Amino acid sequence: MPIAHDWFIDLRAHSHGGPVGTLKITDGQGGLYSVADLRSAINGQDVLLMAHGYNVNRPNGVVSLNNFKAALAAPAPFFIGILWPGDCILPIFIDYVWEGGEANKSGDLLGQFVASQLAPVALSISYASHSLGARVVLRALAAMGKGAKVRQAVLMAAAVENNSLTADFDNAADAVEHISVVASRKDYVLELAYPPGNLVGSLFDEDSPNLKAALGRSGPTQNRDNLWPTAKLPDSWNYGHLDYLSHDPMAGVIPEMDTVPDPASTSKWPANLPVALETAKWKPCWSPSFLSSRWHKS
Repeated sequence: MPIAHDWFIDLRAHSHGGPVGTLKITDGQGGLYSVADLRSAINGQDVLLMAHGYNVNRPNGVVSLNNFKAALAAPAPFFIGILWPGDCILPIFIDYVWEGGEANKSGDLLGQFVASQLAPVALSISYASHSLGARVVLRALAAMGKGAKVRQAVLMAAAVENNSLTADFDNAADAVEHISVVASRKDYVLELAYPPGNLVGSLFDEDSPNLKAALGRSGPTQNRDNLWPTAKLPDSWNYGHLDYLSHDPMAGVIPEMDTVPDPASTSKWPANLPVALETAKWKPCWSPSFLSSRWHKS
């Protein structure tokens, strides 16, 4: 069978809303592929699995993840998009409590599949995520089991508590060689969701109430040996929760950077931004550039 241009692991039961379904391997356009097809395609290659965030249906997930993949700098890893049911029903500061349950189920299913089917044939496994997709990735890391080896995990605008990497997911994070976090204080979605969502969630989950901020807004509370310097984006960039991925075609490509942004910068855009992008929608172009820089650094 010809190798598909686009690869997705689809964990959804329905295109819009609904619960976690049976794991499927697709091309994002309705075509189905076997586990053997995927194992053959990734054999001996570095693999990057990326999960979209909250309030994303299947069609939008396909488009935004494909746009992100297209903006990665060469040589890029073998990219697999992760489609999971994080669609919005209620306001995010309440609904993410329930969608967090679907994220957990999605991550468990994904991690078990990656550990049993992909890791044995891939050269390396890495993860990336946006928003509540961070919980999918962290649960996947935990579900891969003891002895799992993951090259990188890049968590952008992570909608999990800011102590997650040294608390709930401490053991899962141990499996990763390098972890990167991207955070922005201008992420008003996460400002709204935390701590109100945590307090609502405590009424239904076993976790006790807390007042923790989001990892994707404040950055991690504690350092780890495998945590690379956090990219705390300057307030002057006005980088919001929906700026990391885009449903629209990318405006261009931003060169990779050698260092993390200076959070005290007063510039409206990155120092390495091409002049042609200064008046364009450059923000969704920056996040794949950052991921590429971390990828090629490891």
